[in-house]
Amino acid sequence: MTAPTPLPARRGLNLDVLAAAALALFVLLLYARLLFTNRVLASGDILLYFYPYREAVAAALREGRVPFWNPYIFLGAPLLANPQAAVLYPLHWPLIWLPATEQVYWSAALHTWLLGLGGYLLLRGWGHSRWAALVAGLCLAGSGFVGGLIGHINQLNGVAWLPWALWMLARIPAAGAPAVARRLAGATGLFGLLVALMLLAGHTQTVFINLAGLGLWAVWPIVSWRSPWPVRLAPIGPRLAVYVLGTGLGLLASAAQLLPTLELSGLGLRSGGLSYAEATSFSLRPLLLPWTLLPSYGLVDLSVVFGTLGYTEYVAYVGSLGLALAALGAVQGFRKGVREPAWQAGLLLAALGLFLAAGRWNPVYFLLYGLVPGFDLFRVPARWMMLYTLGMALLVAVGVDHWRSKRPVIGRPARLLPPALALILALDLILAARSLPHTHPTAPQAVYEVRTAPAHLLTDPVRAALHPAAAGRFLSLSAITFDPGDMADYRRVFRTGPNPPLDEAAFEQLIIALKAQEILAPNLALFWRVPGVDGFDGGVLPLRRYLDLLTLFVPPGELVPDGRLREQLQAIPDARLLALLNVQYVITDKVRDLWFQDIYYDRQIGARLDESRPLIVIESPTPFAATHLHLIATLAGDAAALDGGNRAIATVTVQSEGGDVRLPIIAGDQPGAQVADEALDSPLAEAVGAQVAYRDVEGGRQEYLVALSLPEPMRPATITVALQDSPLPLMIQAATLVDGRTGMFQPLLPSDRGRFRLVHSGDVKIYENLDVLPRAYLVHSALAAPDAASALDRLAALDFDPAQAAVVEGLDSFTNAAAPGDAATITAYAPERVAVQTRSQAPALLVLGDTAYPGWTATVDGAPAPIHRANALFRGVVVPAGEHTVVFTYRPTRWSWAVGLSALGVLLIAGCALMGSRE
Repeated sequence: MTAPTPLPARRGLNLDVLAAAALALFVLLLYARLLFTNRVLASGDILLYFYPYREAVAAALREGRVPFWNPYIFLGAPLLANPQAAVLYPLHWPLIWLPATEQVYWSAALHTWLLGLGGYLLLRGWGHSRWAALVAGLCLAGSGFVGGLIGHINQLNGVAWLPWALWMLARIPAAGAPAVARRLAGATGLFGLLVALMLLAGHTQTVFINLAGLGLWAVWPIVSWRSPWPVRLAPIGPRLAVYVLGTGLGLLASAAQLLPTLELSGLGLRSGGLSYAEATSFSLRPLLLPWTLLPSYGLVDLSVVFGTLGYTEYVAYVGSLGLALAALGAVQGFRKGVREPAWQAGLLLAALGLFLAAGRWNPVYFLLYGLVPGFDLFRVPARWMMLYTLGMALLVAVGVDHWRSKRPVIGRPARLLPPALALILALDLILAARSLPHTHPTAPQAVYEVRTAPAHLLTDPVRAALHPAAAGRFLSLSAITFDPGDMADYRRVFRTGPNPPLDEAAFEQLIIALKAQEILAPNLALFWRVPGVDGFDGGVLPLRRYLDLLTLFVPPGELVPDGRLREQLQAIPDARLLALLNVQYVITDKVRDLWFQDIYYDRQIGARLDESRPLIVIESPTPFAATHLHLIATLAGDAAALDGGNRAIATVTVQSEGGDVRLPIIAGDQPGAQVADEALDSPLAEAVGAQVAYRDVEGGRQEYLVALSLPEPMRPATITVALQDSPLPLMIQAATLVDGRTGMFQPLLPSDRGRFRLVHSGDVKIYENLDVLPRAYLVHSALAAPDAASALDRLAALDFDPAQAAVVEGLDSFTNAAAPGDAATITAYAPERVAVQTRSQAPALLVLGDTAYPGWTATVDGAPAPIHRANALFRGVVVPAGEHTVVFTYRPTRWSWAVGLSALGVLLIAGCALMGSRE
């Protein structure tokens, strides 16, 4: 192409500044509803993952503390070592004073601008006109791929540096150029800085994709057309030197992040790689490719088109005008035989990105998965479309300059055409963004409103007395299927009137977010600082040890590996297992509960009576005068077992201060039987006249109302149900005391898995586990286990009582007598330091119900003490008889070395950059 006419240096600089300002203005307009209003994004990962991490990291940094450990999710897990937390990413540090939502939005705006500016400078470096470079920068900044990444801010932070790194490779001087060594050193240092920023931004897959594209471009001259081999090979050496040495410098400068992350990767979710099905999830869909490459302008719901709320993974438009200009640039390059760098790089990156984004629809991807390291570690092949996006932007610049070369070079109309083209493209991209979530933000209540269930947990007195993370944990079992009780109020506020504040999409986003807030769906526990069992990551977390422990709750073949235990449990687990995890509260929804004949029945827990457990005791939490006891019950099994007449299959004993009353539960094949088999539309139930109270059509079962009349009004204290002569197991799903005189009632909680108490009932319910173990406690019996599998087998045994014993790895078994005054008391609790005061009359094992992980150390009265893995995951320390202070502290393994290596890398990068500036 013809080089542009040179301008005076000052004027050229001023024009470049104006171009940068134009890009900034475009980005501000593109994200205006997020940046300049109180609206928020609250769908998917941005709410459930990134806000919690940004809030936690910023809070720690504001306190002057490096957040090494996260005690709120996954029973405790590394925080800094999780790269997606981006603790050490320097461009986030100035934003820590903002609310979490604004941190994300301003980070997105800054990096979108940097991405566009990098594209602009790259094309100017390759000799393209300012207008062509500006239009390409607009395409990059306003592309669908980039706009869809606001919900995955670490990816956007990482891709922003791709055109800058390509610019560094493009600036490498030819052999024989003046001061070539110093210029190569400068390029190497700056390339290393960019690689370090990519790594610290926190998305390893983005770094992998960026470096793959850059590496291929570094060796691309080898396939240049019409050039002898020496000419082809000449640029490769310097490029590869900058690429390899710069990458090495970037890795060195990022050591403070990478070494903890590598340790976590070896112990975490993906330590063994992903299956091919997992690695190719979210591959581009060939039949839907037009919806990927062309903007829909918000005219259709892309979540319906792609069948997922994560549809932004598939969107990669560059605007209708941008696509036309890119096509023009590609075609003209072929026609004219022009082999300019922007054209070659554009075709290479666009083709490579589209080719690899096909994932499972591309046979070559299977070969890459098996042969190339890294392809088995990442999901979502569609993310290769970043290379496509950059390639298309480069071709757009080629197309613009070709178009300008065909226009008149003088006259006012000709001077107005380039800015008009840029303006039309900017408007095209702003309109196209209407299909993306960031143009439909919702009300701030979606993120910052405290719902009633979390409010109850936030009032736990341990939070104020010690530390929020030291309070009892919660486990949520609720699905997001309920309607908030105040939804009508929200609809009245946000959807009524001639100009409602929220459109329907934003309102739906608000309601779903409120429901997620109500149950503290996975990582919102971190946002509100309420310790939970659950979590969600899908990257390096959760730990494999954590997943092993979850097999006590979910069969291994059914376990979803990225956390979200909430979605996998069908019923409240045994209180013994909950106690093991320090679960004090269980959040459930109300979809299983029953209103029947104007009486409420809590069906959440229930009890099964059979030969192994023939008796249950139901407690009445508060005095209540009742005339009737209602049970919701059914018999599990074949109705044929009930022939031979009616019989009393169980006895209900109602105990009160005035005495006991015994009442039978009748079953059989004659009229008058109160319960029958559980088959849906059971013929036996119809024949005997059992009253059906609950029908589960999907599950194919039904339950019956057993209404027992008390001889006189009573205030029951406890109710015992004992199996007597039943050929089938009896299921007691609910129990309610009823006062027939007033119509009042009091639901009870029959349970075969421990003692629970309902402590909150709103949109969801909260049950307190009355058998919970404290976070730190003493046991006097240690059961040795050679490995994790053996430990899990022992924990799963029904006779194992975690309050009396612990299964310990790396320690011989011992048993000592416990004394009444033995106790363990947490005296200080912080994420990276826990102090426990112990008192016992014999040696004991202190169990701290937080994850054991490399880097945790312990002292007993100041002397180092080994930490043994207790109960498969937790920390155990042997304490002698008497009173002692045990202190647990955490620093990432070899942290000082990691910081030192990073400092060395930064110094080398600075030295190279300084050398390059001395031309």
